[in-house]
Amino acid sequence: MKYPDLSSAQKRKAQAMLQRLHGEGVMETVSQVATYFDDVCEWDSGSITMATLLDRTGWRRTAPVETVHKAELPAGVMRHVRAVLAAEGSSASAEALELLPEV
Repeated sequence: MKYPDLSSAQKRKAQAMLQRLHGEGVMETVSQVATYFDDVCEWDSGSITMATLLDRTGWRRTAPVETVHKAELPAGVMRHVRAVLAAEGSSASAEALELLPEV
């Protein structure tokens, strides 16, 4: 089914299910939710598992997006930079880590 073909109630449900999927780390679009509307409704009702939904749709799950409050943005960005540098593990990254303040 295509998103424009959904009823108003179905569009609202698709939007709500999309938000739940995003919370679960499935970063699809509302158009994709509409395409697999019946399968997503089954998952939403608990009739099928997330693994079954992913298998049927071919979608993949990524790490859920961390929400950072606006006031925490500078510290959140700094934590991210530190994590990226630490994960890289090069000597240049180690030197850069020493220069960054702890958060």
